[in-house]
Amino acid sequence: MFTYIKFLIQKLQSSKYIRKGQCKKCGACCRNILLYSDKDIPVKTPAQFEQIKKWDRHFENFYISGKNETGALLFTCRALDDNNRCKIYLLRGFGCRQYPKKNTKFLINGGKPLDGCGYYFEPDKKFDDYLK
Repeated sequence: MFTYIKFLIQKLQSSKYIRKGQCKKCGACCRNILLYSDKDIPVKTPAQFEQIKKWDRHFENFYISGKNETGALLFTCRALDDNNRCKIYLLRGFGCRQYPKKNTKFLINGGKPLDGCGYYFEPDKKFDDYLK
C-alpha cells in the first residue's frame, strides 16, 4: 500500500510538459504520418489500415505513401492542398486537432515535433526547481 501511495505522490509531483510555439503551416505533419492500430503499435500492413478505417471515418483521409526504416507504413493526408492548408480544417479529426500531442512517455524518450515544426515542448519547471 505504501508503494502505491508513494507512486501516486511522485506521479502528481512529476514534471509536466507545456506545448509552446505555433504552426508554421509547412504541411510536414500531414505527410509521412505514422498511424497506430493499437496504443503503441504502428500500422505495418494495408489490412491493418483497412481495419482502423472501420473504427474512425477520418482515417479515410489518408493514403499509404511509403514505409519507414522499421517497416511501418507512412501516410499522407488527402485534405492537404497545394498551399499546405487543410481543406477540411473545421471538420478535421481528433488526432489532427491535438497535433503535436503532449505525450509524456514520448517526450521523456527524446521525442519531439518534426523538424521545422513551430511547436516545441518545455517542462513546466526547471530541473533545479524539483531539487528544492
